[in-house]
Amino acid sequence: MSRVVWVALVLLGCFYAHARFVFAEPYVMDWITQHSARAMQGDAAACDDYTDDVKVALTARGQSGRWEVEGGKAELCGYLKQSSAALTVLQARTQTEFGNVRLQWGGFPWTTARLQYTQRTSVQAQGLAGMNVVSEDSLVLARTPAGLRIRELQSESSGGL
Repeated sequence: MSRVVWVALVLLGCFYAHARFVFAEPYVMDWITQHSARAMQGDAAACDDYTDDVKVALTARGQSGRWEVEGGKAELCGYLKQSSAALTVLQARTQTEFGNVRLQWGGFPWTTARLQYTQRTSVQAQGLAGMNVVSEDSLVLARTPAGLRIRELQSESSGGL
């Protein structure tokens, strides 16, 4: 009996240690930076970073008005394709910085975490005035066998087209 308890404690310890590693701020921010780069480049792998049941609520205020994207993975992936296509057509250069990072683990069994941050992206395109887009983002990250995935995304941005 004590052997079963010992094995259970070791497995629980390993599970916790893996959560500590995966939900460490440097690891999460590196993953988000890579995800953001894939999304802006139009890499289809960016859509794989979302769970199939992702919940999305995006609001943007720009020079041409206000628009919203709500729904799930299909709506989000469509939005990512359109955005990256626009950046490609414009031959735009982007630079993104993240600030005000807050990361909070979900309760036991440590399979989710809420990540909040401010994202500042400058966009430069030939023939257009530079733009600075600022967004306040909140994500729920899920720890899955395939790695981190975004389960929920809420974003409010300003400064774009």
